[in-house]
Amino acid sequence: MKVAFWSNARQCGVSSNLAAISVASVIRFPYKILAFENHLCPNNLGCAYLGRGKADMIAEVGTNYYEGGGSEGLIRRIYRSTKSNYYLEPYLNEVIDKHLYYMPQGHVIHSDLFDYEFNLSIEPFFNLVDKFSDITFIDTASSNSLSTKTIIEEADLIVVNLYQDKRILDDFFSGYSSYISKAIILISKYSSNSLLSIKRISKMYDFPMERILPIPYNEIYESLFTRGRVVDFISSHYNCPREDPNHFFIRSVKKAAYLIVKGAELIHKQNKKELQECGMS
Repeated sequence: MKVAFWSNARQCGVSSNLAAISVASVIRFPYKILAFENHLCPNNLGCAYLGRGKADMIAEVGTNYYEGGGSEGLIRRIYRSTKSNYYLEPYLNEVIDKHLYYMPQGHVIHSDLFDYEFNLSIEPFFNLVDKFSDITFIDTASSNSLSTKTIIEEADLIVVNLYQDKRILDDFFSGYSSYISKAIILISKYSSNSLLSIKRISKMYDFPMERILPIPYNEIYESLFTRGRVVDFISSHYNCPREDPNHFFIRSVKKAAYLIVKGAELIHKQNKKELQECGMS
């Protein structure tokens, strides 16, 4: 199952929301989740999960500088070879034992070239990913790159990250109507004082309120995001009491994780039923 985290605007919390939700998901559910980006960036998911130093450490087996390691290495091997029997494990970092994995970046090729080769290799790449993980969380570039467009088409769910900004909301609902049927919306840096409440957004754009979730700003979490402390923070506060200042943030992350994973489960059951009805399973 592929879940694309995407936004129509920059700085809408795609990476930070994905990191928190992926950790909360494997705490609650017994699934194997793989997270990766389709774009190269310095403050990536690896920094959030493992810290900047460890995020850049990649398995050396079968890699060289030209190919790179992690996502770049795997994509280049697929792109430049006719083989199909690749192993995913050497390209991954284990974040939470047997449950959460991250495919790191090697930072050895230009981002445009990476996107081009990724898009051309995406089918065999996803075949490998689907065999390895139960659910894949993909941090997609907001620039609507070649691979982002393909990922959005292939995704079972699209987690759309927005702000309480009418221009951003208008742009999404008017310009990306094809995404809406697969969308779960997260309102990043949510403020209960804004006129654009969840209820109002739902009514304005005729979108189900139960598929819109707030993610409030949490200063502590944001400060830990690039220091490899996301797992510690979410785990240690997962059952925090209502009076804890982090409670609203953690509760929102847990609700988002629940909605996304349950949505993926439902789609999986529907797909399996359709295959059985067609005599293919």
